[in-house]
Amino acid sequence: MKTHEVARALENLAKMLRSGPNRELSEFQDEIIWGRQSHLQPEEIKIGLSQLVALARVDKQQWISLIEEYGFPVDIRPRDASRDVLDKLLRYLEQDPDARNRLARSAAASSSKASPELMKALGALLKD
Repeated sequence: MKTHEVARALENLAKMLRSGPNRELSEFQDEIIWGRQSHLQPEEIKIGLSQLVALARVDKQQWISLIEEYGFPVDIRPRDASRDVLDKLLRYLEQDPDARNRLARSAAASSSKASPELMKALGALLKD
């Protein structure tokens, strides 16, 4: 390895470190070594949980409309409750970053046919 390659690698590492939260190096090492992810601050968790509770109250039909609007391949059975549909959608979005980004961009543009309140809450939860 040459010195310029090392310099580029260090620059990339510096960018990555600056883009994340400012935390103790030991926390960062634990995340790298053990796969522990602790990059959400307690206040962010509280806000996200509050919004998630609000989303759990959304009507099943609103979720179905949103899923159909975006063409998400989420299998919904007639017996699924609203929270079951939310769970399936969240699991799908967790696995598909492109779908998450598309939904977040659409929520920011607020041109969706889905409920504006639903899109606002989803947008807040999906922002980086």
